[in-house]
Amino acid sequence: MPGTSPARARAEYRVVIGERLGHLAIVRSGSTAEGDAPLFDREEAARVRRIVEGRAGVALVLPQMSLSGMASSGERSALFRGEGIDAGTPADAPGKLKAGVRNGIAVSAGQARSLGLRNGSNVTLAGAAPHTRATPLNAEVVDIFSTAELSADARSVLMPFEMAQNLLDTVLTERFVVFLAEPAQLEEKRGELLAALRASGVAAHVRTWQEQSPSFNQEDRTSKLAFDSLAGMAFAVVAAAIAATISMNALERRREVGVLRALGMRSASIFLMFAAEALWMAAIGVVASLVASGLVAWVVNRAALSYSAHHALQPSPMLVELDFNKMSMAVVTVMAVALLAALVPAFKAARGGIAEAIG
Repeated sequence: MPGTSPARARAEYRVVIGERLGHLAIVRSGSTAEGDAPLFDREEAARVRRIVEGRAGVALVLPQMSLSGMASSGERSALFRGEGIDAGTPADAPGKLKAGVRNGIAVSAGQARSLGLRNGSNVTLAGAAPHTRATPLNAEVVDIFSTAELSADARSVLMPFEMAQNLLDTVLTERFVVFLAEPAQLEEKRGELLAALRASGVAAHVRTWQEQSPSFNQEDRTSKLAFDSLAGMAFAVVAAAIAATISMNALERRREVGVLRALGMRSASIFLMFAAEALWMAAIGVVASLVASGLVAWVVNRAALSYSAHHALQPSPMLVELDFNKMSMAVVTVMAVALLAALVPAFKAARGGIAEAIG
């Protein structure tokens, strides 16, 4: 997405592909008398899929069903949080199901350790949902995948969509996830899909990947708070340094300023002279900091990549990234802070008496 920082792009990939939430999710609106989330019946599900698949810019639309329950290997038992997924799931998403194996499931590494499972192991699953009878099913582990780079919201068991329906003893569909050809058109396609569904008489909501991921929202808020706090402290230091420097310069050069005023220089010109000095100081600091940031990032990244190349078994290093959008915003803010910090000392220097300055 244009203008997206590398860290945010990674978070988007993790949520959209890694956790299979898609760029958009279509869920039925309203609620049942018991307060449960409503589901699409067969006719509605077929209509939703037909409408969405026919829209330009939609790369993939898939049904999903979330569930939880008990998994037992015979010797061990553990709770699981699962997801019924379609066979058309993006190929680079973690957890692979085998085509033709109707009871084949993918299990996270943590879940596999807790149950003592490996590829080819058999396990019994029992779904847990209100107002439905538990229907235990035998399953075969066809893949064990890592959730190390995923959030705590990631599902630990992936299974065919029909198997999830059987475990919950239902023919309903919880939601459809939509993968876009152009993620930058997220809000535009959201509006188009919502309008098309309503025009067809389907009561549905369309949610973005940000709205679906509580972990991303928490991380985003924490990151913004940390950035704002550090930026606020840095700007306060800049303002104090500029104000103190301009005040000292005005005090030390009061005779020169008095002479210039006596020779006919206007107060406005004196004010602009000190304001320009503050901007030059800020500009020099900005250039020095940008050069230092680029140099430090290059050195750290080169050292990290060199280390990982000599230690192939070590995990990939976390590289230093320069967010040019935030850097540009910081440059503009620093210049504005410097100008504001210089206003009071520059105004005092410009309004000082000529006799007092020369005397």
